[in-house]
Amino acid sequence: MNIWYLSAHDQPRGQSARTYEFSSELVKLGHTVTMFTNGFCHWTHKEYLEPQESWRIEDFDGIRVVWLKTTPYYGNGFSRGANMISNARRCLQVSKVLEDRPDVVIGPSVPLGTGWAALRIAKRKGAAFIFEIRDVWPMALVDDGGLSKLNPVFFVFRFLEKMLYQNADRISATMPFVFNHVAQSGADPDKVSWIPNGVNLDRFRGYNEYDGGKQDQLTVMYVGGFGAAHDVITIVKAAKILKQNGISKIRFIIIGSGPKKVECLNYAAENRLDTVEFRDPIPKAEIPKAQQESDVLIAAVLDSPIYRFGLNLNKMFDYFASARPVIFSGKAPNDPVIDAGAGLSILPENPQAMADSILEFLKMSPDQRKAMGMRGYKYIEDYKMEQLGLRMETLLLDAVHKRECE
Repeated sequence: MNIWYLSAHDQPRGQSARTYEFSSELVKLGHTVTMFTNGFCHWTHKEYLEPQESWRIEDFDGIRVVWLKTTPYYGNGFSRGANMISNARRCLQVSKVLEDRPDVVIGPSVPLGTGWAALRIAKRKGAAFIFEIRDVWPMALVDDGGLSKLNPVFFVFRFLEKMLYQNADRISATMPFVFNHVAQSGADPDKVSWIPNGVNLDRFRGYNEYDGGKQDQLTVMYVGGFGAAHDVITIVKAAKILKQNGISKIRFIIIGSGPKKVECLNYAAENRLDTVEFRDPIPKAEIPKAQQESDVLIAAVLDSPIYRFGLNLNKMFDYFASARPVIFSGKAPNDPVIDAGAGLSILPENPQAMADSILEFLKMSPDQRKAMGMRGYKYIEDYKMEQLGLRMETLLLDAVHKRECE
């Protein structure tokens, strides 16, 4: 198959890697893959392309990568909307320049404009169209407080969402419980296949031999964003509770960036939390090495209806791949930590519960921590990229066959 895979924020070997990792697996399976992505990085706010370039085509690990010049932005204001529009426009422009014809075009739900561009390209080229649900827009924007249901933008996005569900030959969902929402949107839920984010275990070779750490010391780590749905401040508040109780043998390392980081930095400074170290975000390739410093890894999200469709945190599988025990602070209909027996799950936005769970790990023996970490590592055997790549291939072949039979 000749596959065109459209994205806005996923970059080759970048911090958000789903598009690149699935493209890599599909290339290994003998398919031709073209990946479209912004030259402007969503996380670092750096531009990859030169000022005079509208786009650039390069080869990354056998993937034809199309870098697009789009409007730069900071935050979630007007400029981000302009970026979404410019991404869709560039995708359409380049699709006219490329001489080959795709068999299937994949477009994402984030942003919806890129999904719409993928549908337009598929129709023009006579290709099958896969709609990939990464987040359920626009409901996710409403749930995190970024958009009102009364805002005209909501109605435009909801119209686009329904149209994309209805026109997709097949739907790939990263969350396990979106079937009913697709049906309520007027589309066939049988078109939906759950293909979650996976993990490339090759990146963790040599970085997942954990001995459980020391009996009376603990290094707790968070790796990820400080976005609207993240709850890093609860980790910092838990550090304060532990300090107030005279517990000094627990060290916190918090890696990442985002709009809510300033709040965390200010809180730590005001409370003189010398046990908490903040670090800048790191490339995904460096995560396995960084997580070597940890004894316990934390995933913390807000108590939000955004997770009613299920949990799909990239960091969770990266945590499991490091063979470390995990604390999950959140509420969702699926809980990989409980399913795997790989750590502790607590209610969200509860600093005292967070502090108590960290203390529980401090009291454990190194062998107990090691055993939990190994259960997580074994759990993700079913989520290796090689296996998920085969599931994606099956979905694409099914969509192409459906299109050919029409």
